[in-house]
Amino acid sequence: MTGNVLAARYELLEQLSEGLLFHVYRARDLTRSRVVTLKAVRAPYANNQSLLDTLQMVLDSRQRVRSPHLLELYESDLAAQPPFFVEEFVRGLDLQTRIRRTAPFTVPIAIEIMIGIVEGLQAIHSAGLTHGDLRPANVLVGSEWHVWLTGMGMRGVYRAEPGLAAAHEARAAAYTAPELFRGAAPSVASDIYACGVMLFEMITAAAPFAGETPVLTAEAHLNDPIPSLRQRNPAAPRTVEGIVTKCLQKDPAQRYATTLQLLNDLKAVRDALRFGKSLGWSPIDLPDSAGAKPASGDIFARKPAPPPPPVEEEEDDIPKWLRTMIRLTGALVALGLVIGVAAWMAMRFAPEDRPVPQVVGKKLDEANRILRAADLEPEVRMEGYSEQYPPGVVYSVSPPEGRVVRKGSKVFLWVSKGSRFVEVPNVNNMPESRARRELEGMGLAVMDSVEERKHATVPLGHVIGTVPPAGARIDRSRPIKLIVSIGSGYDALPPTTPEPEPQPAHSDAPKRTFEVKIDLTDQPDRRIRIEVEDALGKRVVLDELRPGGQIYTVPVEAQGGSVKIRIFVDEQLVQEIVR
Repeated sequence: MTGNVLAARYELLEQLSEGLLFHVYRARDLTRSRVVTLKAVRAPYANNQSLLDTLQMVLDSRQRVRSPHLLELYESDLAAQPPFFVEEFVRGLDLQTRIRRTAPFTVPIAIEIMIGIVEGLQAIHSAGLTHGDLRPANVLVGSEWHVWLTGMGMRGVYRAEPGLAAAHEARAAAYTAPELFRGAAPSVASDIYACGVMLFEMITAAAPFAGETPVLTAEAHLNDPIPSLRQRNPAAPRTVEGIVTKCLQKDPAQRYATTLQLLNDLKAVRDALRFGKSLGWSPIDLPDSAGAKPASGDIFARKPAPPPPPVEEEEDDIPKWLRTMIRLTGALVALGLVIGVAAWMAMRFAPEDRPVPQVVGKKLDEANRILRAADLEPEVRMEGYSEQYPPGVVYSVSPPEGRVVRKGSKVFLWVSKGSRFVEVPNVNNMPESRARRELEGMGLAVMDSVEERKHATVPLGHVIGTVPPAGARIDRSRPIKLIVSIGSGYDALPPTTPEPEPQPAHSDAPKRTFEVKIDLTDQPDRRIRIEVEDALGKRVVLDELRPGGQIYTVPVEAQGGSVKIRIFVDEQLVQEIVR
């Protein structure tokens, strides 16, 4: 359907994905001149009236919710063929893909993403609704770790069609709360359970409960004990393990009562990480002196201070000046003892302590050598992207440089993988397999699916181009699509002007001019052909090979009250305009 115009308004630019129920497109709203996301219901579900009625109720409920973490719903037309709805377009990568590529995440990043998820949930719950299908595939993560939730309420839509419901439940099993497997309806508690699963997965790169089949996964949720987050990833603080464990309680009543409570604890962790505060507390195991637990989020709850000791009465027979001298002498003696003990400890332990040497900005081999020479044990904690340091260079260290540590202590290193951005190499005319090796060797992701095109000169199975095109500077996380030749589809002769067809006698019909836009922004060279059918008959007004990388606006003249314009790209019909 790419290239078509739906409802005389939405021009389909690119298919982004294909799910169980929807074809998802990036489209242009011709009325408001903005890019949108259009989701069209797939066949045969487009004719399932019960499913469409349920979907309409879900879309109506979405209109009641507003949040920076939820995509805005612009319009829906479920009576159209195909039925579709239109929502805000954002640039981001779903969390499922990010986990597959880069997990385990560092704790600060995982917490930042989870705060965005829970803030979106808070808006949904405040409107009296639940999400019901919270999982990484329904979380988009953009720049600066901004989060948008998708798929709200869709669990009920899938259940309107038995085959669709079974396929969906299989995909969602790893994030489904135990009570939902017993037939309970989605709730605030089940959304919070899904948050716990995703936070666990981001930090450990694996879901807490998994089985070889959806049934075995369900049994694990129902019966298996909650695994220890810190056993899977020792870098996780005790506080974060407590948050995850509280979210994953089998009994919904033992989880966080509201998303606001969970959000408060997550923000407390973020603040503690930023300002170096202790993260030794746990939301499910922090008894005070009376055995009670502080409220969730109250991480600074302390035992009540003991009453001050009674003040002894002053003896009237000691002069005030003498009493002052005695106190001053005692203070000086105490200070001398403290200084003496400190000096003794410094002489006793100084030979075993040493500052962390400067290793940031040095190659990993050199950093390891420097640390071992200082009797410290280096360990690479993570490889990450850095715009400042080239690949293989240390860009962060913990404990920080200069901090005094004990001999033999571990020093954790963060090593650069180079810039997050890379220039797409030119793999044109390479066999598909070689092009994939070339791109993946640079750490780039290549889509499994390819776009097949006819080409006069590029042999069958060789690459015509890529999307984005060669030379474009992109984020390494952005997947690349290969455009592969399926052989000759037209000759390579220079374009010729076709012979005009005989015009009918009524050529005095009113003349109109249409502007046809052809978007080749992220595409290689394409052969463009435009056909017009009007009062003068059917004819070709353009047949040329146009360079990629830009948008073309072609004026097309036609006569008469009924006009049909067809646009072909590489011999394939991509758009039809009827006026």
